[in-house]
Amino acid sequence: MKSNLVFTAFLVVVLLTACEKTDGAEDVLIPNTPKSEVPNELTGKWQNGTFAMSNWWSYDGKQYLGNPYTRSTAFSFQKNGDMEFFQVIKTFTGTCSTEGFTTYKGTVKFDHANQSFTMYPQSGNFRGFYSCASGSNFNRPVKKEELKPTTFYWSTETDSNGQKWMVIKFDQQASSQGTYFKPANW
Repeated sequence: MKSNLVFTAFLVVVLLTACEKTDGAEDVLIPNTPKSEVPNELTGKWQNGTFAMSNWWSYDGKQYLGNPYTRSTAFSFQKNGDMEFFQVIKTFTGTCSTEGFTTYKGTVKFDHANQSFTMYPQSGNFRGFYSCASGSNFNRPVKKEELKPTTFYWSTETDSNGQKWMVIKFDQQASSQGTYFKPANW
């Protein structure tokens, strides 16, 4: 649980730094970032997502209004070291909806000695939507200073049902809990 909170906090910081509007911003591309071949066991698409156990219905109970909270994170690793990262966060109060969507494209470099990988974003986009404050909506490319490398520690696990999981941590401590990603297709 603590690890999921840390991971969510990291993603909220990404979303909040994206909230600044920039009209006419140009797409940024940082070329030639480090990369290495992706291990076979991680090549492909991985997704983690959460949803609230409650839902919003109209007072008469006839119209579904939405889920109060949703978060999904995904990585896509190509064998050659190219990667993509996606983050979606949505909150709904029963009246207003706030949504954030972050994407990064870049490269990934694996450090097998430390069982880690570093994501090197080369470009990206931040998008925010506020249904009750549409003047605050934005959709902009990531600024160069926002394209910072991030290191994750990883392992894989197979559960008792035979489901394979990629486990991501922000530190190497064996006691820290990880965030679990399952193989995905999109």
